Amino acid sequence: MSIFVALFVVLGLVTILFLGLVFYRSRIAKRDTDWIPLSNDAREDKAIEAQKVNEAKIHKLDLPVRVLGILWVIMVVVIIGFWFYHGIMTPPPITR
Repeated sequence: MSIFVALFVVLGLVTILFLGLVFYRSRIAKRDTDWIPLSNDAREDKAIEAQKVNEAKIHKLDLPVRVLGILWVIMVVVIIGFWFYHGIMTPPPITR
C-alpha cells in the first residue's frame, strides 16, 4: 500500500469522526433554549437543570472537536508536503 493511500485513509477517518462530532454537538445545541419559564414551580427547576445538562454535554465535546480539527489540518499539510516532495524527487519521464 502506498503512503498516499494510507494518508488518505487516515484523513478520511479523521474527517468522518470530526463531522460526526460536529453534527452531534449541533443536535445537542438545538435542544438549548434561550427562554426558561419564570415561575415558582418545578417546571422552572426542570428547565434550568436540562439547560445545565445540555451545556455540560456541549462543553465536553469541545476538546475532541478541536483536537480532530487540528489533526485534520496537520494531515492535509502532511499530504501536500509528501505530494510536493514526491513531485520534486521523481525524475521526469524520458521521451524519445
